[in-house]
Amino acid sequence: MSDNGHIPAAEHDGAVLRWPNRVLSADDVRRRINGHRRIVLPPSAVVTPLADEELRRNGVACERDFEKAKPSHWAYAQDRPYPLVASAVRTLARDGVTLRELSGGDGMPCRWAKALAECVVRGDCAGGVLFCADPGLVCCVANKLPGLRAVAVVTVGQAARATLTLGANLLVVEMPGRTFFEVRQVLRTLCDATGACPDGVACTLRELDGHAHR
Repeated sequence: MSDNGHIPAAEHDGAVLRWPNRVLSADDVRRRINGHRRIVLPPSAVVTPLADEELRRNGVACERDFEKAKPSHWAYAQDRPYPLVASAVRTLARDGVTLRELSGGDGMPCRWAKALAECVVRGDCAGGVLFCADPGLVCCVANKLPGLRAVAVVTVGQAARATLTLGANLLVVEMPGRTFFEVRQVLRTLCDATGACPDGVACTLRELDGHAHR
């Protein structure tokens, strides 16, 4: 939805339809596909299962416009100041890795998690690492947002696995209790990740998101 409260109109570019909204339903496909052979969606847009069937039936290719909205930086946030995190961020900066600090919410953990997850979904950053006392709560709230893949991690190995097998774009680290090395390497792990979700996982998540919006 645009700033004035109106739903953005789809852009037509010959045989290509650029869809601006967060959800593509079967009804949208039936009403808006008119000879188009390709539809380009925002990276976090949800395609409902029935819409996917309509696209296949009409021979319309579906693509994500990752390049147009791809942010260039990564972010981190803390539920309260942690000296180890500040030290790790400064060390990475000296190595040429710049991280943006995010803040949000009204102090309640659930509101904080929602605000920061929305930053990732909007494309304010390529992905994030949150340091907090209750990773389970933060992940539960964050994963309600389509396009968000939040994973609670403790070790560097868990962070690497989450980015590799799930394409996690939000790592949530339990604090305190981590070492300087762990904090630095978790931050570096996310910054080195491609952010791409494996096809099989992405398909399942799209189906689940689609059912949630039907």
